[in-house]
Parts: sequence; C-alpha cells; structure tokens
Amino acid sequence: MRNRTITYGLLGIILLIFIIYFAAQRIVFPSGQPIVSHLNYIIEYAQHDKWEEAEQSVNKLLESWEKGKYLLALNYAEADYSLFLDNISRIKGGIQTKDVAETVNQSLSTLKLWENFKKFIPEP
Repeated sequence: MRNRTITYGLLGIILLIFIIYFAAQRIVFPSGQPIVSHLNYIIEYAQHDKWEEAEQSVNKLLESWEKGKYLLALNYAEADYSLFLDNISRIKGGIQTKDVAETVNQSLSTLKLWENFKKFIPEP
C-alpha cells in the first residue's frame, strides 16, 4: 500500500511539472505566436524588396526569442536549438545582403523548426 502511494505521488508530481511547463509555454508564446508572425512578415517583406521593414521584423523576432529561449532550452535538443539560432543568423545575413532566396528559404526553414518546437512530442 505504501509503495502504491509513493508511485501515485511521483506520477502526480511529474504530471504537474508537465502541466506547468506547457502552461508557461502557452503564456510566453501565445496563440498569436509573435515569432510566426515575424517570420511571415520577413518572408513577405523580402519578396517585395522591403529590406528595412524586414530588418525591423528580424529585430522584433529576436526580442520575442529572448523572452522564451530558456523555456524552450529545457525541452529540446541542443542541435535543434543551435539550428534555430543559426537560421536566424542566416536570415539576418540574407537581409543585409538583400538576398531574397536566402532570406525566404531560411525563414521557411525556421518556421518549420518552430512548429516542431511547439509540438507536445517533437519530431526528430
């Protein structure tokens, strides 16, 4: 009987930790998902050669990222986390060199990676 109580208690604690973690993730990254919006704006601005607006959007993207990067670091592999940062750097480089293809490709790649970040069970 005592072992069963301990087991249920531990399962309850683990479940509570998961609920708190994903609730915090929903609060930090609301359903409007500013990161997704900024990436979509970057794609749109790059396709219309509005590079100053694209640069402003990437700066806002970085601000949004700073708010929640530690929360995501708890759940995801370092490789995915590093790839996300690398993609953002490539987006910034594409904007600075006014390379539409690089900016759009990296933004789309970052969007895909972000959607994977938001899943309960991310894909490898």
